[in-house]
Amino acid sequence: MRALVVRPPHDTVRFAAPAVAHRCGRGAGILVEGATGGSGVLLWARSADSSVAGTFPPLTRGDSTTARGAMASFRLMIGEDARGVTLDSGSVTVARAGAGGAIDAHVGGSGLEPAAGQRVRLEATFAAVPLARPSDTVSCAVRL
Repeated sequence: MRALVVRPPHDTVRFAAPAVAHRCGRGAGILVEGATGGSGVLLWARSADSSVAGTFPPLTRGDSTTARGAMASFRLMIGEDARGVTLDSGSVTVARAGAGGAIDAHVGGSGLEPAAGQRVRLEATFAAVPLARPSDTVSCAVRL
């Protein structure tokens, strides 16, 4: 996973991390995550069926009714300071990468960073992320 975070007016941070993808229990989509050193990107592509390919509109935190969409967030360590943002605009594209069941995904969007009160932009690319075995699912549910 490669990520670019842009914090206005001139702060740009890039990081790369290993990533893994899990199927959500009850066929609720996939969860893709990449993290290193306290910084990371989390993506939940939610679908009412088993299809995890295509373009997903952003879902807001707490949206438990929309059948198809994506929730994406990131955490960024700046020194000893952790910053986190949940995206509320943009888009997510997910595709199967080859015959092995790996996942490619692109996340592009922005959200409000509460600590600084400013919009922060994220561009993240997941390339050929291995998808865990079908028996290795995770619980994907909206909890407030």
